[in-house]
Amino acid sequence: MAMRREPHVLVVGGSDSSGGAGIARDIETISAVGVRTCLAVTALTVQTHDAVIEIHHSPPSMVANQMCAALQANDVATIKIGMLATAKIIVAVAAVLRKFPQVPAVLDPVLASTSGRALLEAGAIAAMKRDLMPLCCIVTPNLPELALLTGSEPASDED
Repeated sequence: MAMRREPHVLVVGGSDSSGGAGIARDIETISAVGVRTCLAVTALTVQTHDAVIEIHHSPPSMVANQMCAALQANDVATIKIGMLATAKIIVAVAAVLRKFPQVPAVLDPVLASTSGRALLEAGAIAAMKRDLMPLCCIVTPNLPELALLTGSEPASDED
């Protein structure tokens, strides 16, 4: 019962079998600052540090059910959202956020792997911008993701 009262971060994202990114890295980072995590897995990937070999998307209802179960079982202080993979998963995640508006959400949009493989299906950016971003208090894209989200040219440098 003590675990239920400790603050948690609900991590919503995909796996990375190499451990270089995704939920494995999120758990490690959040744990390093002394906070517990709970999970909703959006996709399973087979990847190395150099390439994404295979991606299996979770059913949207499974993602939503994992989120609801974690939110009901724990004192979730915030939700950290990473890889969402499909427009249908984005819509399902947004629906859960609307059910739990008191829990702030951070969106770290994962659009492609470091090796360049798309991790969000074509056309899903519109759903992310329309359905999910307005429900998040912070959005943390990197520069290439920012260009894709805004439909602008990639920045030539950080300025």
